[in-house]
Amino acid sequence: MEGWVYALLAVICWGFEAIIVKAAGDGVDPMTGTGIGCVAAGAIFLVYLAVSGRITGAVLSRSGMLYGLAGVVSFAIGHYLYYTAINKSGAALSASLVATYPLLTVIIAALFFGEPVTLRSGIGTLLIVIGGLVLLF
Repeated sequence: MEGWVYALLAVICWGFEAIIVKAAGDGVDPMTGTGIGCVAAGAIFLVYLAVSGRITGAVLSRSGMLYGLAGVVSFAIGHYLYYTAINKSGAALSASLVATYPLLTVIIAALFFGEPVTLRSGIGTLLIVIGGLVLLF
């Protein structure tokens, strides 16, 4: 599959995530909900990695450690903040504001990895951010 297909599938998953979290309501607080999500996702991936033979020394490599850090920053911390935002501001507003993160990604990718900022990516990112600001103000 092409990379953009994976991206669109991720969009579908993340779109439903906000709805699922909103449906969970006040049954558990965002910190507990994030913990439950981390444990559930971790258990599924641990079984998959074990069964597929992917638990190797590479897990402790620099790349493996950076994926671990990304998981902590994105899933543990980011999702806690996101779930709290959903509880306080609703799913639609929270998801829309969180969806403005490409601005930060484009800037960091250009500065640290030398990825080009094309006219298309610049305009697309700008439109995303403008949309988030319209919803905020």
